[in-house]
Amino acid sequence: MKKHKKILIVIFVVLVLGGIGFGGYKYYEHYQDNRMNNENWLKNHISLEANSEGVYEVKTDENMSIFNLAYQNVIEDKINDLKENDYSLENPLIIYNPYGTASMSYYVYLGDSYDDLSYEIQTEGYTDYEHDLGENKEYQLVGFLPGEENVLTITDGDTTFETKITTPKIKSDIDLQLEKTEGESENELTDGLYAVLGHDKNYEANIYLYDNEGVLRNELILDGYRADRIIFDDDYMYYPYNSKGILKVNSLGKIEKMYNLKNYKMHHDMILDDNKLVILVDEVGKDTKEDVIITLDLDNGDIKKVVDMKDLLPELYEKATLPEDSKTLDWLHLNALTLKGDDLILSAREISTIIYLSDYETDPKIKYLITDESMLEGTSYKDLMLEKNGDFVSQAGQHAVTYIPSDGEEYFLIMFNNNYGSIVTRPQFEWTNYPGVGTYKEGETSYYYMYKINEEDKTYELEDSLEIPYSSIVSSVQIYDGNLVTGSGMDNSFGEYDEDHELIRQFNYGAKKYAYRVFKHSFDNWFN
Repeated sequence: MKKHKKILIVIFVVLVLGGIGFGGYKYYEHYQDNRMNNENWLKNHISLEANSEGVYEVKTDENMSIFNLAYQNVIEDKINDLKENDYSLENPLIIYNPYGTASMSYYVYLGDSYDDLSYEIQTEGYTDYEHDLGENKEYQLVGFLPGEENVLTITDGDTTFETKITTPKIKSDIDLQLEKTEGESENELTDGLYAVLGHDKNYEANIYLYDNEGVLRNELILDGYRADRIIFDDDYMYYPYNSKGILKVNSLGKIEKMYNLKNYKMHHDMILDDNKLVILVDEVGKDTKEDVIITLDLDNGDIKKVVDMKDLLPELYEKATLPEDSKTLDWLHLNALTLKGDDLILSAREISTIIYLSDYETDPKIKYLITDESMLEGTSYKDLMLEKNGDFVSQAGQHAVTYIPSDGEEYFLIMFNNNYGSIVTRPQFEWTNYPGVGTYKEGETSYYYMYKINEEDKTYELEDSLEIPYSSIVSSVQIYDGNLVTGSGMDNSFGEYDEDHELIRQFNYGAKKYAYRVFKHSFDNWFN
């Protein structure tokens, strides 16, 4: 009896101490949250201090996350205080990455606006980087090499400012210079920066921006996600920074808004539709994944679930089986969406099918499907199929399906046709109607495909195609200023082709695995 009492007393003491410890931890967590959201407290623990080169840097006496609007506001206030001093082109205010969002950028304030402003960065061992600047007083300049001494020159007509800046090293293990392969085309590459998304990781990966010479020119900092896409609107950039959060960032790098997806987790893609984002998501706590679509109102942050594909394709859902090593059923694997008026066109990788949804937000219905008929065997969905017009193999494991309008009633869809034959939730499926498909590790080629869609005749045909380096999964295609930009993740490469599909230049990067997507953008919001 005494022994039992002792055991009960020990258990009681352990529970009490555990409760005290847990309560203390929660109190400390609450205390930390309150401090980090208190702008008055933050102002006393953040400073902007000039280094030996005259460049200001952010100093804090405690670890602080940049993903905090109070922090962002305090940094802006500190910059505004400095701007009270006299600055000019000959004597600019320069601050290293003040908002923490771009680890290879500098904020520059000139005091006055200038009409013919440009800048250049020279770094020994690398090609020069230069760009025109819009008519403004302050900018976020990019192009500085980390861990190197960079010579910055800002010019307006006959007036020139020059200074040497040693840029801090970055934490990421990433190539500063990519390997280049010249193609047959003599055409010029388009202006802009290549955004490499999801380099080597699904999570804990930043966004890396490379110029036309394959030189790393900036790194956008994320918080535990790969950022599947960057969206530009009204001089702002929107991109995911973690699986349940999206940032609105202004041209100077300040985070203006942070959106919480609440009960949903981001995956693969999002697009802009007026004042809202349309996003592919997982619904947390459900036994399926990658089959739900939500909208996010950019004005008020409201979230609306608009599509659950289990309701629209129940027969295909019921045909799928859960693999032994999986906890959630990935029966559809939506990996891209593109907007056509009030309708959505979706890419479903797991079933190698393109899905057209009409009235996606108010009354979603499937208007048509593009796939090989063998994929729909045993279902009633064959009546929804567009008829293939021509002798070609339909897409397999496709990515980055994008709507391209035309002047007539017909229109086009472009995609990265991975030519990859896998459907793990239906392991008995035979790929006999897909000659030449590859496996996860090996394949002869992937393709750029362009389909011409005729809804009146209910047909699709192969308007254009191009062999590109094989990538079973991670991949992208994009028409940018008339050129074709492709990313073959499993090949660790991306390239740009001219209007005649002649390769201008290919870039290869070092990676243990791959990069998810590569898109090219002007990033003019930084300069104009």
